[in-house]
Amino acid sequence: MRRGAAALLALVAIGATPSPSPSPRPTPNPYRQLDFASPTLSAQPQGRIAVTGGWAAVKRDGKGAVVCLSFKNEASVAATRVAFEFSITDRSGANVADLELDRKGTFSPGVAIEGWQSLSDWQGGVGHRGYGENCKTYSSGVAAFPLLSARYVTYHVRAVEYADGHSWPASSPQP
Repeated sequence: MRRGAAALLALVAIGATPSPSPSPRPTPNPYRQLDFASPTLSAQPQGRIAVTGGWAAVKRDGKGAVVCLSFKNEASVAATRVAFEFSITDRSGANVADLELDRKGTFSPGVAIEGWQSLSDWQGGVGHRGYGENCKTYSSGVAAFPLLSARYVTYHVRAVEYADGHSWPASSPQP
């Protein structure tokens, strides 16, 4: 009988429980969360669009990023297009990259337009499949230094078009 098997039989004979084999370590999340913040202390709606929540993350290897938000149209007329810009900054607050999200649809007054609430919800697909429309993803086969140094993400409503034909700002760019 081999020494290991004999030792195991001896432990069982005296009523001892052999120690379990080590459990595998969980795979680390390939993304790291960034702080998502208002660009100012006031966080006032821009173009009558209020951002009600959001989050951002970058791939640890610098090859991708994702940002998701939720918003509400506070105008009295439906919006048909809302263009957002996300500024990615490093620890010192220097802008290192920008991502843009151009949402088209009918965004009724006072109705929350929800996106995924967290990185884990996005990764797990928890929630309505339309949540992904409120996300912007970036992916590359090569690491990007701005993503490796990213720490914060702020948002800005760049343009809004309304169902009655007016836009914000008045000279907003056409798609």
